[in-house]
Amino acid sequence: MPIREKNKVSYLHFILSVLVILIHSINNESKVERLFSAEFGIGQFAVPLFFVISGFLFMRNVGNTYDVKRKLRKRVYTLLIPFLLWNVIYYGIHLFFNPGVGVSIAELVDAAFNYKYNPSFWFIYQLILLTILSLLFEIVIRKESTIALFYIVCILLIIFDIDIPYVNEDAIIYYFTGAVFAKYYNKRKVLFISKKDFIYALIISVLVFVLNRFARQLVTINFSFRTVFILSVILVRLAVSFMIFYLCDLLFSYNKVYKFMQETFFLYAIHYAIVKAMIILMKFIMYKYLPGDFFYPIELSVFFASPIVCIIVNYYLSNFMKKHFSKEYKVLVGNR
Repeated sequence: MPIREKNKVSYLHFILSVLVILIHSINNESKVERLFSAEFGIGQFAVPLFFVISGFLFMRNVGNTYDVKRKLRKRVYTLLIPFLLWNVIYYGIHLFFNPGVGVSIAELVDAAFNYKYNPSFWFIYQLILLTILSLLFEIVIRKESTIALFYIVCILLIIFDIDIPYVNEDAIIYYFTGAVFAKYYNKRKVLFISKKDFIYALIISVLVFVLNRFARQLVTINFSFRTVFILSVILVRLAVSFMIFYLCDLLFSYNKVYKFMQETFFLYAIHYAIVKAMIILMKFIMYKYLPGDFFYPIELSVFFASPIVCIIVNYYLSNFMKKHFSKEYKVLVGNR
């Protein structure tokens, strides 16, 4: 992959990480914070685009099943091991602040494999499952007819409310779309960086947004249209994700990735603990020392300060770890 395209991935990972931090920093129901929510705000496009990029990166330069198996072996070190280690670390943090609880093997296993004390790692959990499913995706994307059939099957699963165990159905669509994008990228039929494709993505986003508004009205009239609304939400998130993908081409040159934008996996791993600590400290100070009139401006200030604090802590802590505990750090970030 050319250097500018690699840099674009770094830019996108950083931007989406900031959105994720803001999602986890929401601590009231103000209009400003709802603007970044994971349900109906800007934040709802962060995770879908993360899945699209992940599917693209996995399927990039994949030509056959052997290539998939080779990449799967690498993902043991880049995804599975960091997933288990960080979940155990968060379990250790839980025990540190709750010394009377005691260590339990059953609880340790639950924490490690089910991210019980590290809820933000639900994304990594889904990503691991989707990566395993890439063996199936590689077979499907060989022909356009099977690609279309796969999308139809996904739509039918949603329409008939059929639940797939463990894996999120909408996550499958996002990741698979990234895999399809990689197929055409490998054949040089689509571009990774293209300013003009932003216009196409914008037009499609507007059209599906209108469809989404119409479906929303239908649900208020008749709840049986709920599945139509759900499908429209998935379409909006997918379309706007691609619009953001190409919008970045208008905003950035990708000539340089700044140091504070690097180590996004480590940022993703530590941000939840930092954000929760900030919120706990904020509430302790507010409720003990300040009148209620000060609550909202302080909450809003902490909300917008949280990404800045996380980025600063990530920058210095990751550099410290790389300097003094380089081997351990590489394991924690999957040798990135």
